[in-house]
Amino acid sequence: MHILNYYFTPFAVILILFALFFSEPERSVTYASFAILAAAFAANYWLSSNTYRFLRWSRHIRAVTVWMNLLVSAALFYLLSAYWAPMWLLFLTAPAASAMYMKKWQVFATAAVSSALMVAIYFHRAVTFITADAPDMTLAAALSQAASNTQLLGMAATQAVFIVFFSMFTAAMAEMIVKVRDSMR
Repeated sequence: MHILNYYFTPFAVILILFALFFSEPERSVTYASFAILAAAFAANYWLSSNTYRFLRWSRHIRAVTVWMNLLVSAALFYLLSAYWAPMWLLFLTAPAASAMYMKKWQVFATAAVSSALMVAIYFHRAVTFITADAPDMTLAAALSQAASNTQLLGMAATQAVFIVFFSMFTAAMAEMIVKVRDSMR
């Protein structure tokens, strides 16, 4: 858990700060992003500092942390992806965290949900853009037009597959490290 706090949390903060600094979104987006980031930081800090205090529920606390971070990533991605393309990398944090202490099927499920959420937000943004341009268009027609955008499909699919493969790679590395550690005893 501390590995995540040392590497992925600072990376996420840097990614968000770069998005806010270099893309200069509206003030409301900036304030909302900082509010979400501060709330997530406070919740993660409280949960990680109380994991050992509530040792009996530590597995549940870790699972809550993973899913909470996934929702935070989705909210920040929704707010900032229109301004900063690398925001999709936030979707790596929750599956990577789950790879540290969950079973492989749970890591896969977390990565699949993370990927699906990212793709759904991409499509929501595309449909919103299409319907803003043609307000009389039906939702089905807008979805069909968004789905026919092969560049969007290719980009979203590539990123989604990378999230799953990276998460499974991290899980395999964590499992291998535990095996090596246990064999040294």
